[in-house]
Amino acid sequence: MRKTVYYAALSLFLACVMISAFGTSSPAADVKIGYANLMKALNESEAGLKAKEYLKEEKKKLEDVLNTKQEELKKSKEEIDKKGSVWNKETLEAKEKDFRTKRDEFQKLYMDFDEQLKKKEQEKQGQILEDLNSVVEEVAKKKGLTYVFERSIGGILYAAPSEADITKEVIETYNKRYKGK
Repeated sequence: MRKTVYYAALSLFLACVMISAFGTSSPAADVKIGYANLMKALNESEAGLKAKEYLKEEKKKLEDVLNTKQEELKKSKEEIDKKGSVWNKETLEAKEKDFRTKRDEFQKLYMDFDEQLKKKEQEKQGQILEDLNSVVEEVAKKKGLTYVFERSIGGILYAAPSEADITKEVIETYNKRYKGK
């Protein structure tokens, strides 16, 4: 939330600077502005799609492990519920203790898996976004743009479809440069 507010304030500040620059002398006439939607580029680039597929497969593997563990827990609980009344006190306490230990291990495993998935997602997306930023810079220089704003984080509330939107070119350039990565 703070990050979004920060970016919105920064974008507003930059927009004010740009507006004041347009109202001054002739150097402002050379200012060319573009924008790109990096989230769209992340989600539609070949590497972004591969990263999504990889993360989906990783999630499935981890869910399979968790489902197996959960089924074991369920069976242990059912056994305690069915046979608990005929076991002696020591056996019942040992089985209940074993169940609680397995339940706690399951919860820890669940949290660890969730953290692993988030970390992998951040690593994959972080690298792709870093690469996309360098592609944005390349495309901006090629097109002679003075400024490029990021569309998806609230810096631009509205922009009519135009040549100022370089998202498609960024995706195409990125796909060519990082093919097979």
